Amino acid sequence: MSDLPDYQKAQLLLEKNEIFVSPAEAHGVISGLLACGLSIDDKEYLGLLSDVFNDGQAFSNDLKQFFGTIYKQVVASFNDEAFAFDLFLPSDDETLIDQANGLVSWVTGFMLGFGLKQKDYGALSADVKEVISDFSEITRLDTMFDETEEDSQALHEVIEYVRVSALLCFAELGKEKAPKKTLH
Repeated sequence: MSDLPDYQKAQLLLEKNEIFVSPAEAHGVISGLLACGLSIDDKEYLGLLSDVFNDGQAFSNDLKQFFGTIYKQVVASFNDEAFAFDLFLPSDDETLIDQANGLVSWVTGFMLGFGLKQKDYGALSADVKEVISDFSEITRLDTMFDETEEDSQALHEVIEYVRVSALLCFAELGKEKAPKKTLH
């Protein structure tokens, strides 16, 4: 995730611009849009984010740059053959409660982004439908974790499940299909 800005700095940037979502949720929305198969250019994607986060108002240049960085990182990591995709969450230095709240925000954002453009739920595979169902449950996760090794391990297992599930959605729906070549 070295291509992403510092989480705390990202939070301050969003707040300074009166965008009241977490960096995790913003990353989740972008990830959901791309994972559902949306083939979009930067302009369309910024318009969608503006509608969702800023009542349709244009973003400042620093926000455009921030969202552009996230967008490019998600595209690159989804397409990485080493499965380098990772969630943009508060660091491991933060409390488990903060990390869990970040996870819930990320999943909520993913569901929003996925739902913005995925209109044919019936056409989804059983695996993707299960992911969406599981993500819906995760959005209701009790985030009151104790600072124990056991709770830390449990949270990181859920984070890993979400990460792999997002990759599964992208592998099934997001990768642009190569056009079939016809022989003449």
